[in-house]
Amino acid sequence: MSEASVLQRPTGASRRRGVQRSLGLSAVEPSVEVPGVVAEGPPVRYRRPKRALPAKADARPDRTPPPPVFHPLAYRSVVAAWSLDARERWGRRSNELEDGGLSWRDAETQAFVEVWNDLRRAGGYADPDHAG
Repeated sequence: MSEASVLQRPTGASRRRGVQRSLGLSAVEPSVEVPGVVAEGPPVRYRRPKRALPAKADARPDRTPPPPVFHPLAYRSVVAAWSLDARERWGRRSNELEDGGLSWRDAETQAFVEVWNDLRRAGGYADPDHAG
């Protein structure tokens, strides 16, 4: 005999018989008759369920960034302390800048810087850093 034939496992009925013998089972189970119960056909064999297919990934995943978080604008508390004339200049200048194409936030910021610098030069605004 060659080594290949020795290493092969027995297949078919001989293997089943060997397992049944080691478990102490006979090849044919004796039928037990229970009064009032009609014998049916062979027991139902269930098929192993098929493997589930992998979930389909979306063709285009949602890559929209989360909305930006806006914090209160720091210069607004400074603008609130200005005179009515200075606030009106700031509002008109921010509207001009926005009409020129800037976003409202950038327009307000730019107008604040311009009006604030004018007020500091004119002495109409006390700079808290140099107060005293």
